[in-house]
Order: sequence, then C-alpha cells, then structure tokens
Amino acid sequence: MSLIERIRDVPPRDLLIICGFNLLPLCGVLLWDWHSFDLIFLYWMENVVIGILMILRMVARRYDSPIEFVFPLFLAPFFALHYGAFCWGHGSFVVSLFGDFSNGVELAAAVLEVLAEPAMLAALGSLVFLQLFDWQRDIAKRGFGAVSVKELMVAPYRRIVVLHLTIIASGFLLGILEEPLAGLLLLVVLKIFFDVWHFEQDRQLAEEEDFELSPDQLQKMREMYSEPKVTVNGKERRFASFAEMKQSKEMKMAISLIRLIGGKRELKVIETYLAMKIAEEQGQPSG
Repeated sequence: MSLIERIRDVPPRDLLIICGFNLLPLCGVLLWDWHSFDLIFLYWMENVVIGILMILRMVARRYDSPIEFVFPLFLAPFFALHYGAFCWGHGSFVVSLFGDFSNGVELAAAVLEVLAEPAMLAALGSLVFLQLFDWQRDIAKRGFGAVSVKELMVAPYRRIVVLHLTIIASGFLLGILEEPLAGLLLLVVLKIFFDVWHFEQDRQLAEEEDFELSPDQLQKMREMYSEPKVTVNGKERRFASFAEMKQSKEMKMAISLIRLIGGKRELKVIETYLAMKIAEEQGQPSG
C-alpha cells in the first residue's frame, strides 16, 4: 500500500481530530506572527510530552504475574534518563540554532519564557490532547497495556528521526528564504501530514486480526508443544489438555515475559497455535 493510499484510508473522525488539534499552531502563523522557531520549539515540547506519556504507558498496564513488575520498574527510569538526555540535547540544539533570546538563554529558561505566552501554552495543550486521544484510541483497538514496553521505548525515537530532521531542515530553508508565510504554513501542513500517517499506521497495526501460521512457525510450535506440557527450571509439568496448559501459571508467566520483552509476533504465534490445539481438542475446526 502506497503512502497516499495509507493516508486516504484514515477514518474521517480521526482526520478531523488530528486537523482540529493542529489548528492552534496554524492560527499562530496566521494570527500571532509566529516564526519557524515557535513552530519547531512547540513540536519539540510535544516530544517531551510524548516521552512522559510513554513512561505512564509502560507502568499503566495489566499485570498477570509478579515478574511483570520487574521490566517496567527497571526500564521506565532507564527510558526517562536516556530519552530525557536525548530531548535535552535536541532542545538545546533547536534553541541555539533557531532561538532569538538575549544573553544566550539556556533550554530550561527558554521553555519557561515560551510557555509564558498564553497562545503557545494553548497550542501545546492542544497537542497534549492529541497524544491522549492517540493513547485512548490504542486502548480501544488493542486493549489496556497491550503495547509492549520495548515498543513504547523505541516509538518516540522513530518520531524524532523522521519528523524532526525534516522540520529542522525546513527551518534552515525558511531562514534562508526569510520565512515566507507560505513556507511556515507548509511546515504546519507537514506536521499534520505526519500525524495523519502515524495515526493510520498505528490503526492498521492494531487491526491486523487475521493471522495464519507459516509452515515453519507451525513446525516450530509442534516441536515445542507437541504435548500439553511445559518445562520450568528443568522440571516438566504435564497437563490434561492444552486448554488447561494455557490457563496454568507457568504459561501465563511465559506469555507475560514475551509481552513485556516485545515479542508481539512471537506472542501471536503462540496464541494462534494454542487456539488451534484447543479447537482440535474440542472437536472444532481449527481454521
């Protein structure tokens, strides 16, 4: 599917919400004499908000076993430090290149000065609501806490690399061209375009319901689970059926670890295979 086709498939409601929450930056350009720095710095602050929400999403999830607490409690602080340092360097770069502050204002002071403007604060608030809507939409499609910690850790970096390299390059070009109005509007449209693409990509991932085991995957599962039994620490435990095995604490712990580590496809393979074996046990077609 091409990029244009992907964007064309965005539900009208999502399209309206994305465009609606991006209206304030558009008003900033048209009504409040915003320049390229205002837009770039606003979008940088949105990255900080996304990082905070990712930390919340790492810890706000369903915990089926005590082992599931370990990964979020370790990885959330690690992500906070690593992503925080990354954003600090990114923000300092934006301030030094595009900012128009006297006396070499530091990043923290620049944030306070920018947010002292009600229009900028309102624009940031609108983008915060956009990210909260994205989280709510993900919960509705995938379920609460369904996204692995690993996925959440890498998602903001992909956003920065794709979107902000483009925006910063555009900022340089606008500076050379003395920031024409059409160029600033194009920067806002570029951001909206990226948000639409990002939302549609996530929606399609969440709606990938049809899944069939490949011959290699099926063979691997048969080798691992030819019978309803699991081995933990060298000790084998047998079950009366695959349905019983699926509900066992050993299997739930294994599935919890796979979900946390980020083996989304591996988890889907195991769940599909178990569903197939349970269907066979119950005399139903396995699909």
